[in-house]
Amino acid sequence: MPYPARTALVLQGGGALGAYELGAARRLYRDGGFAPGIIAGVSIGAITSVLLARPAKGMKPLEALEAFWQRVAIAGPFLVPPLRPYASLFGNPSFFMPRLDYYAWPTWTNFYLTEPLRATLSQLVDLDALADPSAPPGLLVSATDIEAGQIEYFYSGDRGLSLDHIVASASLPPSFPMTVIGGKSYWDGGLFDNTPLGAVLDRLDTSSGAYRTIYVVNLFPNKAPVPGNLLEVQVRTQNLQFANRTLEDLKMLHRVDEVAALMEALETLPEGNPLKNHPAYQAVAKRHYVRVPCVVSITRPEQVECFGGSDFSPETIEQRASEGYRQTEKALQEAA
Repeated sequence: MPYPARTALVLQGGGALGAYELGAARRLYRDGGFAPGIIAGVSIGAITSVLLARPAKGMKPLEALEAFWQRVAIAGPFLVPPLRPYASLFGNPSFFMPRLDYYAWPTWTNFYLTEPLRATLSQLVDLDALADPSAPPGLLVSATDIEAGQIEYFYSGDRGLSLDHIVASASLPPSFPMTVIGGKSYWDGGLFDNTPLGAVLDRLDTSSGAYRTIYVVNLFPNKAPVPGNLLEVQVRTQNLQFANRTLEDLKMLHRVDEVAALMEALETLPEGNPLKNHPAYQAVAKRHYVRVPCVVSITRPEQVECFGGSDFSPETIEQRASEGYRQTEKALQEAA
């Protein structure tokens, strides 16, 4: 594995909004030179991540991702276009299906089952490479420990991953069932943090002088007008819940920057570092504080409406993919 990594791709969760990530990937992988050392994601971002990081044998990353969106698109020969955005309420044959055990509804904790998703990923993902902790690139997904009320990060370089980790990251309640791993029950990682930027930073190259870049694909914009009615309040609340906290993470990193600068200054004193044997200095040195990396944010400009995350119609998928491509092109030009 090319570790420590100097480039990372971070992908948010947002259901059908993940088609925007498809467009971003089309642009990033367009010229064949994009090879991030770490790919991280939450929910649909975790699905995007595993398809890009561990495509099935004989498939390239973008091919696996394209195949996934072709399979989960819902059109139907008898479904008129105006109704297609709501078709997933009745399930998605390649993603999730409604429960039929109505007699047990008092004990339900979810409305759909995710066996179709497992079947789809089993065909598009190299499961052997997914389980191999030495396989590149590094793959990181997150899920929420329901009982502990804490986020948990699963990193391929630690002990390898399985489809359970991917499905756990996408187990959004009350739509999908909780996923059990090692006796613990997990829900969607986006409930706790929809942008696993901090966990990625912990795994980047810490060597002095290393140039680090993180590409963050945001499905929920931070900025939006003040709501003027209850429907707009609902939309704004949903978007704020899953919007990224990159700016807050960077504020903390800039504080760490000061620590890194102080450590460098002490190490380069002409007469030597007078604190090198002090326990406090040694403890800080072990943390390998680094400078703030370059963060390239690729963000959807519009808020997500109520059913936006459920619209798997082919027209909307391609529209969002085109939008993701354009916004990525713009972000790359601005970063350059």
